[in-house]
Amino acid sequence: MKKIGQLVSAMIAQNILVIILVGVIREIFGVYGWWYNHQILLLVNPIYDTLLPVLIAYTGGRLLSGQRGGVVASMLTFSLTLASSAPAILGAMVIGPLAGWFVKCTDDHIKKKLPITGYELLISNIILAIPTIVLSIVCFLYIGQVFSSGVEWTILLIENIIYSPYLPLASFIIEPAKVFFFNNILNYGVFGTLGIHQAKELGKSIFFLLEANPGPGLGVLLAYWMKTKGDRKKGAKLASFIHFLGGIHEVYFSYVLLNPKLLISVMLGGMTGVYFFQQFYVGLTSIVSPGSIFFVIGLAPREDMLYIVIGVLMSTLVSFLISIFLVKDSVYSPSASDSKSALFGFNKLQTMDRILLNEDDNTDPIMREKASITPQRSIRKIVFVCEAGLGSSAMGARLLHKKLKEAQLDIEVENAAINEIPAGTDVIICHQQLEKEVKSQTYGIKIISLQSFTDKKAYDQIIQKIQVQK
Repeated sequence: MKKIGQLVSAMIAQNILVIILVGVIREIFGVYGWWYNHQILLLVNPIYDTLLPVLIAYTGGRLLSGQRGGVVASMLTFSLTLASSAPAILGAMVIGPLAGWFVKCTDDHIKKKLPITGYELLISNIILAIPTIVLSIVCFLYIGQVFSSGVEWTILLIENIIYSPYLPLASFIIEPAKVFFFNNILNYGVFGTLGIHQAKELGKSIFFLLEANPGPGLGVLLAYWMKTKGDRKKGAKLASFIHFLGGIHEVYFSYVLLNPKLLISVMLGGMTGVYFFQQFYVGLTSIVSPGSIFFVIGLAPREDMLYIVIGVLMSTLVSFLISIFLVKDSVYSPSASDSKSALFGFNKLQTMDRILLNEDDNTDPIMREKASITPQRSIRKIVFVCEAGLGSSAMGARLLHKKLKEAQLDIEVENAAINEIPAGTDVIICHQQLEKEVKSQTYGIKIISLQSFTDKKAYDQIIQKIQVQK
């Protein structure tokens, strides 16, 4: 299920610019906008009804089977949009992966069954063309009408959810899921999809605020900033600005994971925000990515801006007041003797040293195997990895790039999603909560797991080990 969620979120995330552009058009020229302009609004429906579904389907097909899968998915979805009276975004999110899977299975079967004759491409194209034509006709004549009825029912269900008194209780699922790195799946794959359909009808949607509200996380970080000392205090201060202003919410996850009781803080803070947003019928015009307060305000309709700011601040206040009693300075200020071992999580600093130096290690057979299968060579490319390859990994890559430049080390640093790690990667850096999943996606690549992407000492340690190897 997590892999399906990652695929769905990737389909939306890689086309997020289109969704944001439509949101900006609505923000400025829409019914709730600053300067209503009916003529400019004529752009919105074709984008939502045709362009966006085709792009989403193409992305899903391409992720599974390359360009050919993307083309087949686009053709089927375009046929669906011609016959559907409702936005075909949900349909595209189903058709795209299915088309990609079909193309992949077909190509694999042809490679295994057919002898090398020189006609493989011709046969493959014919085999794909026939079912694509048939399915396109079926989508145009039949599925489009059935799909429209299904979307209308879905919209009614969404409206019932929005006005339900139980909507704030969704924070009991949303906030813990975010902390365990399901934030992109929720924002893009679930609430983003629902919000797009609601925004198509109303011009704005509360669903865009459910996961993106930065208030609960800010409350936790402010409590750490006030209650702790030393490096923890400095890290919380930096994380507060990155989280609230920069919109990279992943930076506060590790602070909650240090003390799971803080889940209470973010859940109640999230509930407060959702309840307030619901009472004043506010929403955003588009998915927020990244979840910066500037972006949240910028995508809010003019008359909703003040209420959204108040809702975010109320979420922050509730989360902070609870967190201030749960954060204990004595618990979260590690002693000098164990600070190095805690730096990278799981007490694997020495193991990380040996991986970078390709030395033998008797402490961890899994890590030892990882080191032994990689030949001795200099490090040329380091890749930061997160769920979607957008927020926290981009920040981490930028911080490390700056450190490498200061140390005069010519090493390429990139950021990527877990399922899109580029070829030629020598070292992967990820959050410790994602280490197991990254291992399952790679073989023979050195992996370093960090407890926090904002811990500057961790980057200094990495630079030192690279300099030793060189």
